[in-house]
Amino acid sequence: MPLLHFTLGIVWLVGAALAARTAGTTTPGWEALVLLVLLTTAIATGWTWARTRRAPTPERAQGLAAEHVPALRGEDLRELMRRLPDGVLLLVDGRIAQSNPAADAMFGQPADALAGEDAVHLVDAACADAFERWLRAPAVESDALPSTLCMRRRDGASFTAALASAEISHGARPAVLLIVRDLSDAERMRDELAAGNRELQALAARVFTLQEDERRAISRELHDDIGQSVTAMKMAASAALDEDDAQQRRDDLEDILVLADATLERLRDISILLRPPQLDALGLEAALRWHAERLLRGAGLVPALQIDALPRRPDAAVEQACFRIAQEALTNIMRHARARHVALRLRDLGDSLGLCVEDDGAGFAPGAARGLGLVIMRERAHVIGGHLDIVSTPGTGTRIEAWLPYVEAPASPPESGPGR
Repeated sequence: MPLLHFTLGIVWLVGAALAARTAGTTTPGWEALVLLVLLTTAIATGWTWARTRRAPTPERAQGLAAEHVPALRGEDLRELMRRLPDGVLLLVDGRIAQSNPAADAMFGQPADALAGEDAVHLVDAACADAFERWLRAPAVESDALPSTLCMRRRDGASFTAALASAEISHGARPAVLLIVRDLSDAERMRDELAAGNRELQALAARVFTLQEDERRAISRELHDDIGQSVTAMKMAASAALDEDDAQQRRDDLEDILVLADATLERLRDISILLRPPQLDALGLEAALRWHAERLLRGAGLVPALQIDALPRRPDAAVEQACFRIAQEALTNIMRHARARHVALRLRDLGDSLGLCVEDDGAGFAPGAARGLGLVIMRERAHVIGGHLDIVSTPGTGTRIEAWLPYVEAPASPPESGPGR
């Protein structure tokens, strides 16, 4: 394009000169016009040339972009490692050149204490061979790194870690960036979730059976006990009607009164088991005190009761859950614990209430406990937004603690309750 402009200017100038010579005239205005054309052509040519030179080619544009990308320096790498939440180890020839704070904490080491350490020393003995094979493998075979590996902390405790690696250059030497993620919390949560699912499945599978068992027990109580008492009263009334002796008739009527009193007492017991009237009439504190004294004193035990007056009355669902948890715990003590001392405590915790039932009986291993009652107690607490812990070891008794809100809440229960 510049050459075309220049050529056109020369042609225009030569043509004008020839025309002037043919006409035989020259004027100053003509010379000025020629100079103006030359100057205009030169300016246009220079501007076009400069513009073409400034426009970069695709190759030059890529080079310019690369010039503005800074290289990853040593301090940049250390800062990146420091900010990562996972453990990061920089390995050179199988040894640790650098480690970030997350890795130091993961392996229980002081800051920078891992530098110079053989990386194999961080791996559990059972997995050391597989890790050494990966370290000796060439870069193209780095896929040989196991996705998870059993590693070892400073105190000797083992933990499962997820691993990822990348080949980098460190000080002009080949190096490996090893990323380590501790899976201990994830495995614990997985095990707890699996155990919780098993408990829920067991609860769902047996809830219908439990309801049928309760109905069968009530039916048996009504038939065998109440039914027999009513039958005996009927027979005594028939005998009294046919009795001519006034004294004998009086004795028969007195027997009927005794049977009626016993039958009413039994009906009250069954009704209380289904729903204690004290819970509705007097509140949670009085219902717990009455039930504990009635149940434990009947078995020859003197309960240690510490039932504080609550500043406000909990929701009806919370009262019922708290009472049923205490009832189930005390019933289990009577059936299985062979305890000499039993303590029941109820206290205010500000925004929640705390229930504790403790005994000095036989105890059990919590991992081996399969009773449905324990599952039901835990579920009663969870349903209203509370939490329940069971602490027991064989021969040392059992402690059941529940933290329940005053107001029923559908939210998930907290991970752990407050201290005792």
